[in-house]
Amino acid sequence: MKNKNISVTSLVRYSLLASLTGLLQVSAALFPGPGNMLSFFSSLPIALAAFISPWGGVACTIISGWLTLLIRPVGLPAFALIMAPLGLVIGISLHYSTKPQGAILAGTAAVTTGLLFITYVLGFPAFGYSLEKSTIFAVLPFYASFSLIYNYAWYNFIKKVLIRLTKFIKL
Repeated sequence: MKNKNISVTSLVRYSLLASLTGLLQVSAALFPGPGNMLSFFSSLPIALAAFISPWGGVACTIISGWLTLLIRPVGLPAFALIMAPLGLVIGISLHYSTKPQGAILAGTAAVTTGLLFITYVLGFPAFGYSLEKSTIFAVLPFYASFSLIYNYAWYNFIKKVLIRLTKFIKL
């Protein structure tokens, strides 16, 4: 009987985190201006779900991806290729207690790959049209250094949030 309660609790937990992720991701459409800043925080619930359980993080990502596709399809590439992998990598690395350097480098690789895919495969200028016209080898150092700084900041932020949450909530 106890296992059924755990699965229902997990289902509710991950669906609430996925709903929060979807709401944060589509907030740019709901509140232009401040919503654009809020949409960057969609990595946080995914990282929390992946910290609790890596498969829960994947489920949260898939559900929130579908929500984003239904509500604001234009935000799906940025979410699926940048925000979601960032949250997953950081959450899973904190779940398995890997070294921060490895987690930050893995997140950097994921975000850099996503930026390159958005720019060169989808044809959307991630950092403006001047970089889109450049070759991939000229843009790669810029994308990698941006991703490194971005992942370092997010890793430290998510780690602090998780430390504070675990003091108040049993995860």
